Amino acid sequence: MGLFQNEFPRFPKNYPLPLSKIRVKPFDVETTLAEVKLERKNRAKKYHGPDSPLYSAIYPSVCIMKVFGLAPYDFTGDEMTPSNLCLVFSFAFMCIYCYIVYIVYLKFTSLKRQKQMLNVVETTKVIVNFLVAMYELVSTVFTRRVFSRIWNALQDSDERMSQLGYPRKETKTKIAMWTLLISQIIVWTVVNQSGMYALMEAWFFNVSYICVYLGTAIPVYKFFGMTSFLGQRFHQLNQIARENLPPRVGYKSSSVSKKTIQDLHDKLMLSSEELASLYSWSLLFWLGNLSVHSVSNLYFIIDWLILMPWTNIAWLRVFNMWSWEVGFISQLLVIYIACDYTITEANSMGAIFVEWDARVIQRFPYDVSISLKFYNNCRSIN
Repeated sequence: MGLFQNEFPRFPKNYPLPLSKIRVKPFDVETTLAEVKLERKNRAKKYHGPDSPLYSAIYPSVCIMKVFGLAPYDFTGDEMTPSNLCLVFSFAFMCIYCYIVYIVYLKFTSLKRQKQMLNVVETTKVIVNFLVAMYELVSTVFTRRVFSRIWNALQDSDERMSQLGYPRKETKTKIAMWTLLISQIIVWTVVNQSGMYALMEAWFFNVSYICVYLGTAIPVYKFFGMTSFLGQRFHQLNQIARENLPPRVGYKSSSVSKKTIQDLHDKLMLSSEELASLYSWSLLFWLGNLSVHSVSNLYFIIDWLILMPWTNIAWLRVFNMWSWEVGFISQLLVIYIACDYTITEANSMGAIFVEWDARVIQRFPYDVSISLKFYNNCRSIN
């Protein structure tokens, strides 16, 4: 108690305590807006999950694939995983395809065509296309985990490149997706309308007939997209390797090492091999199905234009056949373009590594000779 009595006299009752001054910082709208923009610009992009740039760019096409039962996948956190709920669409379209083929078969058997061969060919084409569509649904159901693993590997690659200072921008991917989607809508709409008027078919029957062909066309474009995505990443990795090549004259430090580039390239190669293994049988069936349809359509078009009098030619049927031909040839083209592009970009890394080693040998021949001598000594010891 005595301690408090000794301390209190230091602060008399009439002594005012110092008050802290409140400093008001003026609010500047332009400065605050600039800070917000800078923060958004410097904020790291999210390359995993449904909010990733790649998934956001192709989201409309993913929705179409989900409806047709060809994308039974969903996101658990940031990783793509197989979805049992989306399997409902896959099994539903299996039943729908069976019903469609049944009513189409009944319609074709009741028709009386001028040439019996035309009836046999058209029935065979429908059955072959139906089998390919059913195979795609069954294959998609049983390979969900493999496809999810390939997609997650693409996400990991994008994040790794972003960490190295090379973030991906999917603007071109979004433009290509919308271009492909709009062009296919136009093509299949023309096929539908020309077929209705040329063959005097009801809208429901014609759409049902086309639905099975959409079931084989959508997997082709799905493969085209995945293969092109791998090709884009190989292309970006090639650009990174070329930018970080050792200089011929002078000195320049490389921001990305050769070992890092090689590691990224090996992971992309593993994903490519998995994708090739996943679609090996599908590619065979697609090429066979599309070739049969393209060749038969061309045969009948030429037969009508050359052997029949021009006054008796049903020009609406010829136009309908040509519209079908455009749809089949476009599928063959996208398969070729995607495979050629990805293979070319993947194989370009070998020439870049040779150039890298040549520049290192030219600049530091002594160090390379010591390394080769050490390697030969190690082999002799083993």
